[in-house]
Amino acid sequence: MTARTPARRRSPELDDLDRAIANAEARTIVVWRGTHLALAEVPEQLARISVREGRELLYGSYVEALEALNPLYARRLSAWLEGGEATEADHGDPAVFVEDLARLDLEAETPYYAALRRYLALIGIEQGDASEADLWHVLRGSSWAHWFGEREVERAVTAARRELTDSVRGMDGWRAAEAHLAGIPAAADLTVGVAIGRAYASLVGAPEWLADALRVDVEGAGHFVDFAAFVRLWRIRRHVALLTYERRLYEADDPALQRAYYAGIVGHQTGVAVAEAGYLASVPHPYASADDLRATILGAMLVEELERHHGLHWWQETASRKLVDQLAGAPTMADAIAELGYDALDWRPVLRQIRTRLVGEMSGYGGPNITTRAGTRKV
Repeated sequence: MTARTPARRRSPELDDLDRAIANAEARTIVVWRGTHLALAEVPEQLARISVREGRELLYGSYVEALEALNPLYARRLSAWLEGGEATEADHGDPAVFVEDLARLDLEAETPYYAALRRYLALIGIEQGDASEADLWHVLRGSSWAHWFGEREVERAVTAARRELTDSVRGMDGWRAAEAHLAGIPAAADLTVGVAIGRAYASLVGAPEWLADALRVDVEGAGHFVDFAAFVRLWRIRRHVALLTYERRLYEADDPALQRAYYAGIVGHQTGVAVAEAGYLASVPHPYASADDLRATILGAMLVEELERHHGLHWWQETASRKLVDQLAGAPTMADAIAELGYDALDWRPVLRQIRTRLVGEMSGYGGPNITTRAGTRKV
């Protein structure tokens, strides 16, 4: 997998357009039951709604807000294309990256859909009947919130030698712990810095960290470890879908076709219905999905190396900081990869970590009965 090459200098006009979009997003308000929600707050509020009809209503308002912003997003897309911002050569050859990820996508498909069915069944929804809003509710993981109290999280994050961050922005439960752990350290290459943050963030789904740092019982930890692995796999599949979609987005000049590509590709990969209105909002900058995937893969490679040399409790070892600091000092992604003893990105470590934490690679087949509104079936 090819490391990303530096993109060309951005035009002042595009910077002005980005500021206009940021201001418009900040001013966009969604009214929900008498409460005025900023656009960025809507997914979080939506995830907290346990009644499906309520989620659907708020999701509809969210979609309307995105549609109102789409003309601005469309102007940004045009500026990217006119200024060469979306040129594949500037982004580490996404075509090759997509091809490299094809096998990861294939090997992850069965365990992903099996886990998705299990978690949707717990809220009484069949997979083929689920929307993005339903999935957001599932991903909140409120069942485990009592493990992640503010004091417990602060203690655990500090014990992992990570700094508490102010960017949590109202998150609670496991997501707050993950956000603190995922803080980006000072690094010569931004994507490498994000990768280091991802390595620490993966501790949230590590049974050893849960038991030692949060004192979670072994049986309870097993259920959450499975859930955290599912969330991690969902993120990867979503970004693979976005990367596939982006390449088509820049080749098509018909908004109707672009919308269909987005809803079709992302919906298929994540297993839920996705509103077409997000077809531009989901791409904050050209090939952002590729950057995210590279950081995730490199972070998993780092974790595997740390575990190899310092054991499953690597975050407790002072010596592990040496490798982390070496990675942070690497001037480029290619240099960081070489520090870990590779000549290219390798997605196998992240897949290994996910598969060992899910409830069996064939989870969801031949398990206990779960009753949904569609009837009783095996999961």
